[in-house]
Amino acid sequence: MKLKKHIIFLAIFISTTVTFSIIAYQPNDIVVGGPNFPQLEYFIEELDLISKQLDIKIEYKTYNDIETYLIENSNHSLDLAILPNPQGAVNLGQRGITVPIEMILDDVYIKENFSEHLRSITTSKIDNLNYGAWFRVIPNSLVWYDVSKYQDLGSPVFNTYEEMIDFTQQNSLRDHPLWCLDIESGASTGWIATNWLEDTILHKFGPDVYDAWFKQDKLSSSEEVTLSILDIGKLIFIENAVYGGHKRIVRKEFRNNYRNLLDNEIPCIFTWSGHFASYYFPETAEYGKDYDFFKLPSKNYKDAMVGIGDVVITLNNNSNTIDVTKSLVSVDFGKNWLGKNDSQYISANMNSRIESLKNPMIIKETNLIKASFKKDLFRYDASELMERRIGSDSLWYALKKYIELKSLYIDEVTEELDSTY
Repeated sequence: MKLKKHIIFLAIFISTTVTFSIIAYQPNDIVVGGPNFPQLEYFIEELDLISKQLDIKIEYKTYNDIETYLIENSNHSLDLAILPNPQGAVNLGQRGITVPIEMILDDVYIKENFSEHLRSITTSKIDNLNYGAWFRVIPNSLVWYDVSKYQDLGSPVFNTYEEMIDFTQQNSLRDHPLWCLDIESGASTGWIATNWLEDTILHKFGPDVYDAWFKQDKLSSSEEVTLSILDIGKLIFIENAVYGGHKRIVRKEFRNNYRNLLDNEIPCIFTWSGHFASYYFPETAEYGKDYDFFKLPSKNYKDAMVGIGDVVITLNNNSNTIDVTKSLVSVDFGKNWLGKNDSQYISANMNSRIESLKNPMIIKETNLIKASFKKDLFRYDASELMERRIGSDSLWYALKKYIELKSLYIDEVTEELDSTY
């Protein structure tokens, strides 16, 4: 009798458990994969809003290397992915893993909302198909400064790179250098110097030369690239201009710059860095009060901007995937995120609505980005677009060598770069 009651109870328990499991289980309608990045929680909040608007469930899964994961796992369950590089979108598209973006978004919409350069670098040169829609961008071409030291200096405004160099020459004194320029980053030392070179090429010679260079149609020994490298030297080799001297640059960690900049015991006032600098200022420091930035000045291309960004790719073209993709790259995406006081989001859509944006630092950066989009003067980080053996290994090494050995060895540096093309 007891055994019978036990069996009946067990049957009821199993039946109830299965019933509630079925009721509770709601399959994900859309699964998005991508990297873990700052303010991911705000992005997920935006996905939740899209989920409610479309009446579907959306899940975001993080991967250390989403591109490799998609290549190695043909049976994945992802519908969309966020890629931190445009060449990844092209690579996956040429492998037949991702869907051409023209199958998801109207071609007119793409051309009206995304710059020609951004469209071109997600388009395969093999099949001429575009495989990515741009999600967000992050600026590089910035000069950061300590506000109080800058004011004590007279709050100088530079209209050209040459004006900035002249001012540095005239105001750098023994034991009073104006610049903190450390770039050491372990095995990756050199990547910040590639940002400097990208900035100088684009701001000095414009987008056509920049594009020819990253496509490796223009050698490093060409006049434009050589002069751009020498322009970096015009700054870093000025006597007394750099804290610790030019040889310190490649030997001390780049994170030092932002702490040193705000240290009253250290005289340097400026550092040449991208948006990433904002992550390394002391937590007690406040943007606008303690530190600020201006865009790298240029005589002929004052709205030029180098940066990086994320691309949305679609892995199928079902109706839900299409709807979510359209939401992610729309002019209205991120309204809630933009409304956060600490928002770091800058849309890659050049017509994005930013009325709800509150963070003054991001307002300033966004306006610079929009100005560069308007004239198609935004350019993606060239070293990331090059073959890795060149854009990373060779370029990093060559610029480190140049910084340590000075302009005397410019021919050796450029010839060495050209030999890797």
